Amino acid sequence: MKGSATSDWECVSASVEETLALGERLGRALRPGDVVALHGALGSGKTTLVQGIARGLGRDPQTVKSPTFVLMREYPGAVPLVHVDGYRLEGAAAVAWLDLEMIFSPRKMTVIEWAERFAGLLPEEALEVHLDHVSTNRRRMRLALRTARAQAIAQQITSP
Repeated sequence: MKGSATSDWECVSASVEETLALGERLGRALRPGDVVALHGALGSGKTTLVQGIARGLGRDPQTVKSPTFVLMREYPGAVPLVHVDGYRLEGAAAVAWLDLEMIFSPRKMTVIEWAERFAGLLPEEALEVHLDHVSTNRRRMRLALRTARAQAIAQQITSP
């Protein structure tokens, strides 16, 4: 793992369990109003990371399913978790038809798979996470540390 307050932070996960664990740490670092924008190819670990985030929020990760065909799922809790999958959306024009006020509510935490479909519509403070295939079981995860909030999250998930 490497990173600093002025550059991106990245790590390589060697297994599904490690991706879940990173997601769990990320989930514990989130607060109401946070938006996590996930970028990556099919099978890069986006939904697995969201399952870990749910676990970090005290939810059963097995209940988290990719909302590809329903576009969005909301998981209840003290702070609801909104899970959006933009895969089937045809860019920002299609996204604009969604209830963005509800998706980006300051009383919820939102995670968006295929966030590139939301170009120009994401909140400025959104945490951008890029996932890439390294090999069959290995995934590279990079957090873009462009905002103070992203830097604070990265510091929380990397602290022992």
